[in-house]
Amino acid sequence: MELIRINDVVDRFDISSRTLRYYEEKGLLWSQHPSSSVQRYYDAAALERLKQIIVLRKLQIPIKDIAAIFKSENTATLIQAFVSKLESLDTEITALAELRRLVDDFLHKMLMSGIKKISAITLLYEETEKRLAHPTSDTSFEELSKISREALRLDDVRIIRLPTTRMLTSRYKTGKLEELDGDKMQNLFAPYGFVPIPGMRDCFFILCDQNWIMHIKIPDDYQNDTPYTEATLGGLYAVASTFFESLDETFVLLREWVNSSTHFELDKQRPEMLEEILPWDIVELTDKFQQDVFIPIKLRS
Repeated sequence: MELIRINDVVDRFDISSRTLRYYEEKGLLWSQHPSSSVQRYYDAAALERLKQIIVLRKLQIPIKDIAAIFKSENTATLIQAFVSKLESLDTEITALAELRRLVDDFLHKMLMSGIKKISAITLLYEETEKRLAHPTSDTSFEELSKISREALRLDDVRIIRLPTTRMLTSRYKTGKLEELDGDKMQNLFAPYGFVPIPGMRDCFFILCDQNWIMHIKIPDDYQNDTPYTEATLGGLYAVASTFFESLDETFVLLREWVNSSTHFELDKQRPEMLEEILPWDIVELTDKFQQDVFIPIKLRS
């Protein structure tokens, strides 16, 4: 049985490793972790499921509805999810009206084809890939992604200047990275007296080689006797809030906002990052993860 590394999955599907792990936490996806490797691996069945998830997310179907679809294995649940989405799209503006046409089109094809298995969602993914190869087609997968992002929109972009701050990271001094699963985001540095408080600008996550590295603020005079490395963060950022379901799209939208700005440009010398901003007890109550996305910027010359 062939297994695909998480880095290769990230590249193939243009999706972040954090999003993949989020899907696993929600029970939508699964991976294997061979004892001889520090990386996650995915089999053919998992990749097939990922294609289905990607299509449904591009059509703006909420994670909770996707979970219900896979749990029921019944097309009635899938159809109801599409119908519910169509009803909500009726109240939106032009970009959402275009997204409504796409959802309606996919639903119509399913009903007309007499599809009775959830696995058929993969056909939608393959169909959009085929459309991408034919410039004369109405809608390509790339266009679907663009429309999905337009429908999402950025409601508010803030410009924030963070002071230069000393941070303890989740990278060991040996070079190994700590796995940030489960409650480690809250308790990883607790033995050393550092517990992150969401929304207080004291803890950030930075993507490095398809892995998210946790950074937590430490005092300037702290003697680092921990097994973890240090880093320094700070500078000017464009910031927007999002829920985890739309995290990848928000990064794309925020970059596009900066590129179109007359005052700012991307600062590629510093990393992009995110911060959890909902209190942990609220996350547990609502099952919602909300983040601030930080894109490093500088003033245009």
